[in-house]
Amino acid sequence: MSVEYRDYLIQKPLCLIYWNLNSPYNIFEKHFSKDFEIREIKNLDDLSYWCKIALVKAVIFGVKDLEEIKEMTKFLNEKLPIGKRRKMFLIYVLPEAKTLDPKETFLLSANLVVSEDHLSDFERIYQRAYQYWSDLYKDFHFAFEKFKEEI
Repeated sequence: MSVEYRDYLIQKPLCLIYWNLNSPYNIFEKHFSKDFEIREIKNLDDLSYWCKIALVKAVIFGVKDLEEIKEMTKFLNEKLPIGKRRKMFLIYVLPEAKTLDPKETFLLSANLVVSEDHLSDFERIYQRAYQYWSDLYKDFHFAFEKFKEEI
């Protein structure tokens, strides 16, 4: 990945997309482009780069096999500071996923799991998952901000 000075001028939060499915990911571009800059990532280096220089608020993995993103998920869940990770909304799009399934979402350390077959209804699915995530983490975010003020 080549570093460009324009990367440092981004003013909106980022939505990073890793996509390796047959269906197009334009529904995410359409949905997120109002509030986010959209960037496609191809590997761990891309993910790490953006996490270092910008505010990453959403990450979308569209894959057939979770093994191909193993390093990236390990980075997000083990290497990234917990405060940064908890501010990210992590979405998995998988061909065989059970959309909005809490167990699958928990096991993947995700915020939303969507079947590739349900992408046409993504906006409604996302609203439900985002509301749940907001309710779940509001106390964490509040306490974390108070803690930072006291330091």
